[in-house]
Order: sequence, then structure tokens, then C-alpha cells
Amino acid sequence: MNAPEKIPTLEIALKDLNEGGIALSPDKMMRVTLTLPQTDIPKLHAFMQSDSYEKSEAIREADIEEYTKSLEHAVNYASREFGSAATVFAQFLASLYNGNRVKADVSGISSLDVRNFEHLMNVMRLCKITYREPHSFFKNGNDIFEAIIKRHGLEKKRRAS
Repeated sequence: MNAPEKIPTLEIALKDLNEGGIALSPDKMMRVTLTLPQTDIPKLHAFMQSDSYEKSEAIREADIEEYTKSLEHAVNYASREFGSAATVFAQFLASLYNGNRVKADVSGISSLDVRNFEHLMNVMRLCKITYREPHSFFKNGNDIFEAIIKRHGLEKKRRAS
């Protein structure tokens, strides 16, 4: 019987590991052993040398105040304006509020100018990172969002029986 081939291991010291319920300290090092195909080592090196994690983390830690201002802008626009941008905001807000009743038409996003596109993305980021529906950020949010749905005629049409 042949001895099993010894798989070379790559040991990586990580400064931060935020998973697994481990109490972390930025000044302590951890040893992590990975077993992976040799052909994937260049991918691992590329990942470890990139700043994609840091960029993603910066996005997650972005200023919630900025995102809530974007939500306020979107709600005001959908509540007071008519036109393609107002309709896009209304559809997305209503869909985030109650996706079973209203579906957003993603093709409308391309009609937004750069500023309003960023507001829309910020609203989606806000709802994603806080795990909250947009109406919950307002004192009378249900009423506001119901008015937006009615104003833009977004309620699904019911079929005649």
C-alpha cells in the first residue's frame, strides 16, 4: 500500500477574522491552514493582495445619514413630481415597501440622471444594510407609501373573475 501523498499547505496569518464568534484583537495573529488545488494558489494570492474586502467594508460602513437623506429625497420626489424619474422612484419605493403588491421595472433605472441614480442606490443600500423596509424610517410611513402607490397608480390590477 502506498503512503498517501502529502499535500503541501499554505499557512496564512490574518490580522482580523470577523467570523465564527472568535473574540478578536487587532494586535494578535492567527494561523489558518488552507487545503486547495495548487492551481488556485495564484487566485488566493491575488485575493489577499487586493483591497476588495476593504472597499466592500467601507461601503457597508458608509454614512447611514447620507442614505437616509437619499431616502427622503426619493420619497419627496415620488410624492411631489410626475415624470419618468418620479415613476422610477415610486416603483422602487413601493416595491421595497411591499414587493407582493408592486414590482419595480428595472428598465427605468437608465432614465435617471447620475444624481438620482445614486439616491436610488443609496435607498437600496440603506434597506439592505439595516434590514428595514423604507416606510419604517418615517413616523407615518405606511400612509406615505400608500399615497405614493395611489398617486402613481401602482396597485396591481385584479383580474375579473
